[in-house]
Amino acid sequence: MEYPKQGDIMFIDAEPHAGVELGGHDNIRRPIVVLSSSEYNRSTGLISGMPITSHNFMNGVSDGSYVPIADKNSGIKGNIVTYYLPSYDFEARKGEIVGHVSDIVLKKLLDSVRYLFDI
Repeated sequence: MEYPKQGDIMFIDAEPHAGVELGGHDNIRRPIVVLSSSEYNRSTGLISGMPITSHNFMNGVSDGSYVPIADKNSGIKGNIVTYYLPSYDFEARKGEIVGHVSDIVLKKLLDSVRYLFDI
């Protein structure tokens, strides 16, 4: 089995969700950028990453909460939600790798993780 690598773009079954968690709503599959290390993903079968939303919440605001993305290979476009870092079981949630972010975008996202956890 091929496990996701850090920086991969993938679809994951994000349902069910509860409360203020981000879910798929009408569409059970949600795109996500994998931020957990490739070794962690392979050894545990889990991934942690930031979801991608098709909504444009930015409205000219650049506070780092969202990072725009447009991946030509997968057709995914929208905004990466940088303040939310859920974990999922890759196989049980029917993960599907569809692309990979640039090194520049990956660095921005990992910087956001450091900010979230004050590390």
